[in-house]
Amino acid sequence: MGWKERKAVRKKVASERIKELLKFSELHKNDQILSKNSIRTAVAISRRHKIRIPSRSKRKFCKKCFTVFIPNKTVRIRTGKGKVTYTCLNCGHIKRIPYTKEKKIQNNAKKES
Repeated sequence: MGWKERKAVRKKVASERIKELLKFSELHKNDQILSKNSIRTAVAISRRHKIRIPSRSKRKFCKKCFTVFIPNKTVRIRTGKGKVTYTCLNCGHIKRIPYTKEKKIQNNAKKES
């Protein structure tokens, strides 16, 4: 087994481990210490092996303090001006995610009618 094959196997194992850790943090979101540590470990693995965390999973925790987002308890979610704004209630970090695809669909529907 060559170097590239070993690297591919390591990346595959690491990505599976990241998915498991993120699921674990979702299951134990009431225990803040346990969920924070599992998210911190998943982020460390992704950095070490240069693997991206899926965007759906990224939206479930704070990038700064690794807190699991629970609406109205640990995060405030607002929409407006073409973006969704997540505000962490623990550290105050703000995450803005644009929703341009939906706007394009709406604009195309208006032009057609």
